Amino acid sequence: MDSESTALRSPLSHPRIEGIWIASAAEVGLKVERVRSAYASTDGHGRIEIGVDEILDSADAIAQLIFHELCHGLVEGPERWSAPDWGLSNADARDIEREHACLRVQVHLAERYGLRELMAPTTEYRGYHDEISGDPLVHESDGAAAVAREAIDRASSRRWIDVLDRALAETRERLDACACGEVSPDIAAALHPVGFAFADNHETCGTCAWLYRGGRGRPVERCRQSAHSDGNGRRTEARFRACVRWEPPVACQNCGACCREAYHSVTVSVRDPVVWKQAALVVRTGHRFEIRRAGERCAALEETRTGGPSGRDGSAALDQTFEATSTRSAGRTFSCAIYADRPRACRDFEAGGAHCLVARRRVGLSP
Repeated sequence: MDSESTALRSPLSHPRIEGIWIASAAEVGLKVERVRSAYASTDGHGRIEIGVDEILDSADAIAQLIFHELCHGLVEGPERWSAPDWGLSNADARDIEREHACLRVQVHLAERYGLRELMAPTTEYRGYHDEISGDPLVHESDGAAAVAREAIDRASSRRWIDVLDRALAETRERLDACACGEVSPDIAAALHPVGFAFADNHETCGTCAWLYRGGRGRPVERCRQSAHSDGNGRRTEARFRACVRWEPPVACQNCGACCREAYHSVTVSVRDPVVWKQAALVVRTGHRFEIRRAGERCAALEETRTGGPSGRDGSAALDQTFEATSTRSAGRTFSCAIYADRPRACRDFEAGGAHCLVARRRVGLSP
């Protein structure tokens, strides 16, 4: 890329921001694919086609193009989601009003995050976009404003708008981090969409213990390692290259984190078969039955000294807190002596779930 192209390149053209928008499209059921046969279009079968870099202008950004297509989807509504290019045609002027309505929706959504200019179109419609003033959903003589307002108010739009709002907020957050020096543009470009550095291996998110499907609205692929206080991890996709927090699926009979110091009690029902199958390990405390503890650990937990490293291959990018605590697990594996008879509470404990990650962090197995 020459110096002129570099100067014109959109600040949105970073993998971290692109990942936000690819994941947002997936959250509403649309897969993004890079192609050589189109600039930006939809096929009516759940796919957004974005041109490869050689086709796009240097000022274009995947984030902006996806945002534009999703705003088209809002304007056209569910009845046209299964139509190629949302049922629109650029062969003549009959759909110009609806194109203008899409731009008004863009301004309405992006302006709140200071992203109006960055999310602006780079096509011949840029002039119309830049002339929009005041409330983009209100204009006495422009029918596009009424179309845009109807799109925003439509009940079926709510989920899409929530997704777009979150994506715009995350984009603003990432741009601000770059601008204030918290994250340099070069580092931002080298980050996985969930915010961690890429791993130096050949794994993907799809093989990681911490990939799960969930979140508000329709479940989508997310990373449990990147979860915020609300419990929802950042969006990702199984096909993405793994980050440094990658770990293989949890093997319960080698891990034992939940049976160690991470948690301090396993309460069992009097009707749980473990009460009579493993009577020596069950104690009564008042009206409760619990599995007996051996110090800070479950009495059924067996420890094996392996003499090798911990179960996770190391990385210079790991958190210092992980490095400090992981020595507690180095060279040891833990297994349950009564695994086949384990209590219902243990059977219901989700391997790879949120509590599993908490347990592994507490004993130094996961960063």
